Amino acid sequence: MRCYPRPGSGILSGRLSAGGRGDKPVKVKCVTLGCKLNYYESCALGEEMERRGYQVVRDGSADIVIVNTCAVTSRAGMQSRQEVRKAIKNNPGARVIMTGCYAQYNPEIADSIEGLAAIVGNAGKASIPHWISDNEQLESVALQPESFGFSGFMPADALKARSFMGRSRAFLKIQDGCNAFCHYCIIPFLRGRSRSLGRAEIVTEAKAIADVGYRELVLTGVHLGQYGQDLKPEHDLTFLLEQLLRESRLRLRLGSLQPQEVTPTMINLLADEENNLCEHLHLSLQSADDQVLASMGRPYGQKDIMFLAKTIKQLNPRVNIGADIIVGYPTETEEAFKNTFHLLTDLPFTYLHVFPYSPRPGTVAAKMKDIVPAKVKKERVKILYELEKAKKTASYKEYINHPLRVVVERVHKSKGELISLSGHSRNYLNVSIDDFISHETTTFFKREIKVFPHAFDGLKLLAKIDSQS
Repeated sequence: MRCYPRPGSGILSGRLSAGGRGDKPVKVKCVTLGCKLNYYESCALGEEMERRGYQVVRDGSADIVIVNTCAVTSRAGMQSRQEVRKAIKNNPGARVIMTGCYAQYNPEIADSIEGLAAIVGNAGKASIPHWISDNEQLESVALQPESFGFSGFMPADALKARSFMGRSRAFLKIQDGCNAFCHYCIIPFLRGRSRSLGRAEIVTEAKAIADVGYRELVLTGVHLGQYGQDLKPEHDLTFLLEQLLRESRLRLRLGSLQPQEVTPTMINLLADEENNLCEHLHLSLQSADDQVLASMGRPYGQKDIMFLAKTIKQLNPRVNIGADIIVGYPTETEEAFKNTFHLLTDLPFTYLHVFPYSPRPGTVAAKMKDIVPAKVKKERVKILYELEKAKKTASYKEYINHPLRVVVERVHKSKGELISLSGHSRNYLNVSIDDFISHETTTFFKREIKVFPHAFDGLKLLAKIDSQS
């Protein structure tokens, strides 16, 4: 595909520069869909734009809008198109740039959206700030896909962020791409093979993030469990974790892992309440039925899931375990779904992220014939969400009147008045702090504080600040 800017949509059209119109700076907004990795990359783009003299905004209109899209499901693709159209409609005269996995996956459909200034594949994402700065008149310039992101894949270290749009939790991309090629998943085709950031570079970034005031760091990637397999000498995520725990003062949180990727050493680290590794494990399960897992191309089964969940909870009952689940996969019979339901019921999961199966053209599963009707998929989603509600309620209530350590992530106001603070505990419980009399609340943002939960409102724990915080 050749990517040409549309007539009249040249970025900045020769009328704007980083200095803006007169004394007004050029405003740039990044809109992000999908995963934590996309969010990290959007933050990195924003930082680079600020270094070049642009004003990055989170709200209101902008002169340039970068929409970082997702293609993991058909719904994510639809939402990506909607966000692009919304950006064009709500920012008259703005130059809207579409990038990310949906732009990579379906550039022909993306190209049909009227009003786009450019479509940038994943390989070209890191070059967007340079492209904006260096091309103030683009009406007559043709952009070849090789130079703008539709050939090859971005190196793991191409984008780096140390500021996260007002959030108190920081993220660090340590890996990109995936070698698994699970039968339902399009992402390896859009992100490429697994590529890892070197350990020394990760430690340096973690220290820099701590130096600017962050207290918690989330390690993220496309397939976190494949970290280090491409490095020479080869090493793994456990080795990296041990080094970070020795050399960084940050509270560390893991992104999602598959059951077979959680090593015995990692289990012991999760069970140790004295280190800085958060007692939280998110498992990319997708199913708990052996036949469905085999059909998906997943390299584990029910016994692996049961052993891992029970072992962790026996060693440390405070570890919060969550899971991603796909329902309605082509080979998921009623019996297979019941197997998943019963295992999730019996095991100590606190929360579930449930998705109806969405066929992605180009994958093995998209060619399968045993289609589960949409109505059945919807019913199964509802059943698992009801299960999650019950399990979450029971788990959260166990922490009432028991102290937790929470990093304050947001300050909530109504009509200018402070009404609450919110954040997550080490074990990823959602906590709202509604009693902070006699405390200077602004000093708590990004800090880890001790709180006492006194109630559960169905979504989160309600807590008061410990007087010693």
